[in-house]
Amino acid sequence: MNITLKTIDDTNRKAVLALSVREDQPFVASNAVSLKQADETNAEYPGVARPFAIYADDQLVGFCMFSFAPEDEDEDDRYWLWRFMIDKNEQDKGYGQAALTEIIRYFHDNGADRLYLSTEPENERGLHIYHKAGFRETGIISGDEAVLMRMLKGPNKMIKKFYGVDVDQAMRIRGRKGYGVSIAVCDSDGDYSTYCSGSGRYGEDFPVNPDMLFQAGSVSKPMFALTLLRYADRGLIDLDADISGVVPEFVRKGPVTFAALLSHTAGYNLHGFPGYRADHEPFSLEDVLNGEGVTPKLRRIRPYGRQHMYSGGGITLAELAFTRITGVTLREAFQKEVAGPLGLKRTGFFQPLDEELAANAAFGGRLGIKEDPAHGYHYYPEHAAAGLWTTPAELVKIGIALSESYRKGGLLKKKTARRMMTPVMDNYGLCLNVWESETRKDSVAGHGGENWGFLTNWVFSRKKGICVAVMYNNVTEAADEAMDNIACEIYRNAKD
Repeated sequence: MNITLKTIDDTNRKAVLALSVREDQPFVASNAVSLKQADETNAEYPGVARPFAIYADDQLVGFCMFSFAPEDEDEDDRYWLWRFMIDKNEQDKGYGQAALTEIIRYFHDNGADRLYLSTEPENERGLHIYHKAGFRETGIISGDEAVLMRMLKGPNKMIKKFYGVDVDQAMRIRGRKGYGVSIAVCDSDGDYSTYCSGSGRYGEDFPVNPDMLFQAGSVSKPMFALTLLRYADRGLIDLDADISGVVPEFVRKGPVTFAALLSHTAGYNLHGFPGYRADHEPFSLEDVLNGEGVTPKLRRIRPYGRQHMYSGGGITLAELAFTRITGVTLREAFQKEVAGPLGLKRTGFFQPLDEELAANAAFGGRLGIKEDPAHGYHYYPEHAAAGLWTTPAELVKIGIALSESYRKGGLLKKKTARRMMTPVMDNYGLCLNVWESETRKDSVAGHGGENWGFLTNWVFSRKKGICVAVMYNNVTEAADEAMDNIACEIYRNAKD
C-alpha cells in the first residue's frame, strides 16, 4: 500500500471530521477537538501544530497531528506525535503500522532527532503498534498518560531525562532487577508528572509504578504535625500548653509543649528508630518510650528550649500525648484530617502494612532476601516518627496543599501554616526544614526521610505551587547525596 500524509483543506476537512474510532477506544480525542486545538495553537505559535489526513493509496483512512517546534529551548518538547487515529472501519488492515512508519519518516526528513508521544497506559492496541515501531516507555507519566520516545538519529536507545535530569544514571539503577526510583512533580505551570524506573523489589522483575508504596521515613513527622495542626485549628489542641500531665511517666520535670516537641527543642534523646521485622509482635508507644524494644528509654538530655536537637523520641512522645488527648490513633486521625480531604488513596500510617496494600509495595534494599521473602520492609510502631507509607504523587498533593495554606489558607489556616513553616531554631519549624533558595526569590520547605532500605526527599515552595518528591528503595551514602542533587535540580527546572 502507498501511505501518504495530506494537508487538511476544504476538499477533505468534512471527511476527516467524519472519521471516528471504536467505542472501546474512548481515550482517542475526536478529530473535531484536535483540529480546534490546532487552530488555537497556530494562532499563538504559527506552524507548530501540523494536522494531516492519512491516505492509503487514494482512500482516506485516518488522521494525525504533530507538534513541530524545532526552536523550543527544551529539546524534549520539540517533536511530538500529538494525535494519531485510524478510522474504526479501516482498523486491522495494517494501516496503523504503515502510517506510523510514514510519520516517523516525516519527522526524520524534517530534521528531528527524536520523537515523543503519549497515550493511556490501557491503550493496548496502540502500545502494540508503537512498540513495534521502536517506541519505548520513558518512565514518565504526564497527565495520566505514559510518555514514549523513539530516537530518529543514531542508535535507538532511550534517553531517560526527567525535567532535564538523567535519573537512572544519577541513582545508578542497573536493569529492572536492582533498585527502583519513583518521582513526582508539580511544576510552575501546575502540571503534574511522574517518573518511575527500576525494580521495587531487589532481584525481582517488579517494575516501579506511580502507585507503588514506599516507606517515607522521617517525612512521617511533618505528616503527623499536619494532622495535629488540623486539631489545633479547631481549638482541640493547644500547641503552647504544658502537656506534662498528659504523659507524666515520661516527663520528670515540665514544662513540655507540642511546639517544643515538633521543633525538636525539648531536649530529648532517641534520634531515630531502626524498626523491627514485619512479623514482629506489636509494640505500643509506651513500650517504645520505656525502652522495651531495640532503642533506649526516652529521657531528656539537654536543657529544655535551649537548642535544636533532632529527636524521633520527642516526636513519639508527642504522638502519645496526641492520642491520649484526642482518643484516636494517628492512623485514624490522618485518614480523617488529611487523606480524606485531599483525596489520598495510598497514604497512611499503615503499621503493620495491610495485606491488600502489600501487593504493590516496594521492598527496602535487600530485606526480602536477608530477613523475610514475603515482607521486605520493617515494622515501625513509632508511627509519627517513621511509620508513613505513601507515593511521591500523593506527597506532592500534600506539599501543594501546604503551600496553598501558607499563601492564603486552605487545609490549614494561613496563620497556622505560617507558624509551621517559620523557623524556630536552625532553620527548622514544626517538623519542617525551611530555607531560602540561592537566588532568594523563593522560600522552600521540606523534609528528608530514611527508613531501613528506603530514602525519601520531599521539597515544596511556600510562595508558589511547586513540589518535588523522590523515593528510592535502597540506602547508601552515594544514593542519599544523589537524591538531594536530583530533587534540587528537578525543583529548579520545574520552577523555571
